[in-house]
Amino acid sequence: MRGNFEIPYNKLFITFLKVGLFTIGSGYSMLVLAQRYVVEYYHWLTIQEFTDLVAMSEIIPGPIMVNLATYVGTKVAGIKGAILSTLGLIAIPFLALYIIALKYSQFKDYPVIQNLLKIIRPMAIGFITVAILKLFKTSITDLKTAFVAIIVIVLTAVFKVNPIFTVIGGIILGFLVKL
Repeated sequence: MRGNFEIPYNKLFITFLKVGLFTIGSGYSMLVLAQRYVVEYYHWLTIQEFTDLVAMSEIIPGPIMVNLATYVGTKVAGIKGAILSTLGLIAIPFLALYIIALKYSQFKDYPVIQNLLKIIRPMAIGFITVAILKLFKTSITDLKTAFVAIIVIVLTAVFKVNPIFTVIGGIILGFLVKL
């Protein structure tokens, strides 16, 4: 027990199990479902905390959703919550990838597998786009923040600057100009 309420260990595990099970694509596509549960349904974080956490997870080493699950679990239920949230998130993808690693070379050229991949790829782009739009609403708040976003896009997409250097440069610049 923390305070007067029961710690929701099962809810943390099941919530992140669902996020890991029902999202396709990268960690960014998982953000949509994670936000729905963490912010809108359970109110474990506010939208501002969620947005800040996504930003922090970008600069912390490791997959963005693992960082997010670990943080939410820690905030809600301490170290046990962090472990359960993270295990919930990775359980289904781990099992699926293990099976795929064993069998993919046998089935990769089957038409049904190729058709499935043709459907899944644009779905992943759609989920990622929704996550970006939601983050955009809370992150781009004025001309300065819009300028920062544009600079990052240009540096990484046009000039192919390594994102690590972009993040380090952004942190240094942020301290210098106190954005």
